[in-house]
Amino acid sequence: MTPERLWSRPLAPLTAALAAGIASPGLGLALTPLWTAWAVGALLLTVAVLLWRGYAITWPGCLLFLFLGLGLCLAALQPKLPQHHVVFLPRDKPVSIIGIVPDRPLPGATGHRMELAALSWSAGGPWQPATGRVLLYGLKTDAGLLPGDQVAVRLTLRSVGELKNPDSFHRKVALARRQIYVTGNLWQHIPPVKISGAEALAEPLSRRQQVREHCRAVLEKQPQPARSIFLAILLGDQSEISPGTRQALQRTGTSHLVAISGLHLGLIAFSGFCLVFWLFRRSAWLLLRLNALKWSVVLSIVPVGAYVWLAEGSPATQRAAVMILAYLLLVLLDRHRDLYSVLVLAAFIILVASPLQLYALSFQLSFLSVWGIAYISPVVQRPWRQRLEDREELPFWLRKVVLGVMRACSATLAATLATLPVIVADFHQIPTYGIVINILTIPLLGGIVLPLALLGLLLSGLSLTLAAGVLELSRLVLEAAFFLIHQASLLPGVVWRLPALTVWQTVGYVTLLVSLFGSWPRRWRWTGVSLGVLVLSGSLVWSGLGLFSKPRLEITALDTNEEMALVANFPGNVPMVVSAGGPWFREKTKGANRALLSLLHRQRWRRLDIMTALTVTGDNAATLLAVAREFEVKEFWYGGDRPYLADFWELRNLLGDSGREVLNLSLASLRREIGGVRVSARQLRDSLGGRTGGPVLLRLDYQGNRLLIIPPGKKAWREKCLAAGLEPHEVVIIPATALMEDSGKAWLSQTRPQALVVTGSIPPDLPDKFKQDAEIKWYFTNQGAVTLIIDQRGWRVRQWRP
Repeated sequence: MTPERLWSRPLAPLTAALAAGIASPGLGLALTPLWTAWAVGALLLTVAVLLWRGYAITWPGCLLFLFLGLGLCLAALQPKLPQHHVVFLPRDKPVSIIGIVPDRPLPGATGHRMELAALSWSAGGPWQPATGRVLLYGLKTDAGLLPGDQVAVRLTLRSVGELKNPDSFHRKVALARRQIYVTGNLWQHIPPVKISGAEALAEPLSRRQQVREHCRAVLEKQPQPARSIFLAILLGDQSEISPGTRQALQRTGTSHLVAISGLHLGLIAFSGFCLVFWLFRRSAWLLLRLNALKWSVVLSIVPVGAYVWLAEGSPATQRAAVMILAYLLLVLLDRHRDLYSVLVLAAFIILVASPLQLYALSFQLSFLSVWGIAYISPVVQRPWRQRLEDREELPFWLRKVVLGVMRACSATLAATLATLPVIVADFHQIPTYGIVINILTIPLLGGIVLPLALLGLLLSGLSLTLAAGVLELSRLVLEAAFFLIHQASLLPGVVWRLPALTVWQTVGYVTLLVSLFGSWPRRWRWTGVSLGVLVLSGSLVWSGLGLFSKPRLEITALDTNEEMALVANFPGNVPMVVSAGGPWFREKTKGANRALLSLLHRQRWRRLDIMTALTVTGDNAATLLAVAREFEVKEFWYGGDRPYLADFWELRNLLGDSGREVLNLSLASLRREIGGVRVSARQLRDSLGGRTGGPVLLRLDYQGNRLLIIPPGKKAWREKCLAAGLEPHEVVIIPATALMEDSGKAWLSQTRPQALVVTGSIPPDLPDKFKQDAEIKWYFTNQGAVTLIIDQRGWRVRQWRP
């Protein structure tokens, strides 16, 4: 079926309207639940009247499903929960919760995290029943916890928060997909206390959990990294995959190989179909009495269901299963070539059952990939397929092999072209050798490793020796495939780093893609191609014209927690990153600040002239390293600290190996002019040795307006800084922790700012006397990222609002 005929069927426009309604809250177009309910009721009545009078209901039906999608999204984000749900537990004091561990704790940048299904709670009084799940942070180790263990924890609960930055991660949506509406931190880092194991509970481990633990035990003897890959493709557990392996997968565009997806389920279904059909052909009696083809399709559902059951039915796995089952259903209806109907039917079922799946990256990539294969791949195959089939002088088997390879190439190319905007928006890079690597590794992993590994687990119930032999054979093929992936990831130019696409660039690219590969009349095709090229080129020219705008200094302060993250653009388009980490007393560091990286990609910068670290702690070391990896950093300024942080020393090695300039501000004073902006740094002197060191105060002076950036620091440093004295400045950027102390007024009295930008977590009890100061304009980054603009007209501030 062509896309044009698909839209003539009612399910396609209704599904599109449903998806648009679900997406509307993410675009800021949501209504209140009450108004949404009124709209749905009115449209239902309208549709009923039109049906009764015999009129077409296409547009009213689409509007109805638009508001239904909006209602489903709001209901998933703000469900009606019982009064004993953990959402309603106290937040102003620590509480104790007894619950069940549903899954193993997962490692993170600052320790382990785990989900806890609450059973009861107490705040010092009698225990009361509780329901719901809590995402718990702060575990130093996994504490040996297994699924089904009953534990008691002391924690402080907090609402699920989101950082208010452009293109920030929708954390509420991501957790709501897992039905988690509250998070918690261990109180005083006291680890969970295991009350009893799953074997001692009144409700022991389910059969599926027992099978999964048995599979883990069988795979325990496998060496790394084979064990981690087996756990990922068999059980859906990616927690043991090392960062090096993840990086190699991302650089080669093969991350989908270790995530249970439609590819894996499709291969399982195909293997099951071939096996059953082969058995049917062994019996002439069955072939005469049964439709062997359709019975093979029906029975191939069994291994697919078993695989989904073993993988514990994660949302991504369930989505892939729905797509495969929809396709098998159409095969039974003799419509197996109608891939568009498969997409529409699967999308409708998934969005009705779980509307927030629309926001999942895996959902978007899965459907765009299949759409690309159905829409683009036939056009790519058309020129050479007929020529190859006409070459009768070639052996039959050779033609089949070449045809299969070319189909694989065209499918991979089509999926890459279809998902390109999403990949660039989320990963800011595209693999160059990905097509070749996928063609080489997909048959190995999907056609050999996965079936052999499943066979080995199946045989483990009969003979561990036989299972070990099959798994060993599977491991050898797996290691060969990952040897290719690792070697390819080391090649130069394996990825192209691209800036984030603008809205108009995305529109132009999609218009060009749809027009070029669609079955349109010649006139409409080249009109669409011309329009797409015009929009793309116009967007690029418009972006380039920004370089010739009037000179100005622009600084954006992002919404962060303890870390301070600023992005400055000097006149002449000279970008600089300013980072400062808060005092750090913990053993492990935080992960990279993705909001900062997203903003840099959004600015479409490939090179950063300066990266400045006012302090280097566990808060921002990973961020500095990530910036240096993803962008070409020309100079790095830092305060001369030598923290015992692996990320910091890896950063120094990375910059040193690439010949970048590293300026130690404790050894050389900084006074420089960049695009007409005078930049200077100040450090306090050590009272003993007279050597400067510690956090760096950064001052920018442009067009007669002075800007002072005060980094986070310990209380002793802040007091010493105030004792040394500060000059007045028009604008001051300061962490909230400095204002919460008794010396908060001293910062204001010495700097006398006209505008004050407060970064970091703003406590609710911030003294009202600060807010009531009429002479100062206050801006809090926790209300939205703050952008300061200084030019000939003076300074002005705009704040991003979610």
